[in-house]
Amino acid sequence: MFLRFVGQSIRRAPRRKAMAIGAVALGSAVATAMLGAMLDVGDRVNRELRNLGANLLVTPKSASLPVDIGGIRYQPAAKDEFIPVEDVPKIKAIFWHLNITAVSPSLHAQTKINGRDVPVEGVWFRRNLQAPDGTHSTAGVRALNSTWHVEGQWIDDRQTDPHDARCIIGASLARRLDLHPGSTLDLLGEPFSVAGILPTGGDEEDRIFVRLEVLERLTGRTGQVDAIDVGALTKPEDAFARKDTSKMPPEEYDRWYCTPYITSIAHQIQEVLPMAVARPIRRVADNEGQVLSRVRGLMLLIALAALVTAALTVWSVMATTVLERRYEIAIMEATGAAGGVIVALLSAEVAMQGALGGLLGALAGAQLSGAVSQTVFGVHGEVPAVLVPLVVLVATAVALAGAAQPLRRALALEPAVILREGA
Repeated sequence: MFLRFVGQSIRRAPRRKAMAIGAVALGSAVATAMLGAMLDVGDRVNRELRNLGANLLVTPKSASLPVDIGGIRYQPAAKDEFIPVEDVPKIKAIFWHLNITAVSPSLHAQTKINGRDVPVEGVWFRRNLQAPDGTHSTAGVRALNSTWHVEGQWIDDRQTDPHDARCIIGASLARRLDLHPGSTLDLLGEPFSVAGILPTGGDEEDRIFVRLEVLERLTGRTGQVDAIDVGALTKPEDAFARKDTSKMPPEEYDRWYCTPYITSIAHQIQEVLPMAVARPIRRVADNEGQVLSRVRGLMLLIALAALVTAALTVWSVMATTVLERRYEIAIMEATGAAGGVIVALLSAEVAMQGALGGLLGALAGAQLSGAVSQTVFGVHGEVPAVLVPLVVLVATAVALAGAAQPLRRALALEPAVILREGA
């Protein structure tokens, strides 16, 4: 009897039912698309930002204790004044090694050009890095800063030749010295040819880059590096991440350690490189968190707006339905039907409309989510399979929420008054 009543009720006013189902489907489609992209946006944005440089800087412990006196910067004497280059692969041995996108070790020196001190960096341009577990990845400044492009040619770094007399010059420095690809200049007492000019818009434009092995030979610091730039996929810091780890109970510390916060990854790097200090580049890390929060917030706001719109449409349709069927409801109450039974009958009708609209919208939204990811991030995203049934449940709940007020009105009807009006 109950199912027959619901079936007959659904077949009545098909246009109105179609409007409610269509509104729920549209809201569900937008919500699915936004939620699907939002679940994937963290990694997408994080990977895009990782192409723009490092968010962690690893330096020797002595380099983390500078002292400024009278405007002059002093470094205190310390045992750990460098990081062994042979220890660089250990960074890929931490718990979150899969989140390490690239590493770039560097050795620093100064040279005189036209009476001015010019910084020179020995770097890996692009190398194959073998981790302690035998896996391979690409390392070096080109892997860490994939948006960099030179005017001229990059130095081929696959063959580690300590006598390769080529260099890459920052664009600002090249303009001051009037240097171009193919030009020659003296570095640390040896002639070097300019392979390319590097415009970055940053401090790199005032530096000269050579192979790491070349600068090791010229400075007599074989097997040493002064810094390691690290790019890592991280989770934006929240209140828990900012807690003092020394005061955390063991279960909280394990949770912090096993979450890819920038600070926990830095801590793990220090565990495998005890002679070094890993510090987040706060400007980069904070900007990443702000970008991710704003993008996710915008997508969540759009999804909520779509669902609220669907709920309002269901409210409008249900209010009209209650108004038209008030005589039918009054007769049911007059013949002994309890208020709960009436609400259950009408709620079942609304729930079926919400579930059908939610299913249609979720399936359409799954396809739309891929288009959003392709348009915004240039990569076709995949909606998690669990999102479709979740959206169907949410759509059903939204439809019932939209019908709540009209259903309360239906219970408030006085059967005698309504039947007298129809007489």
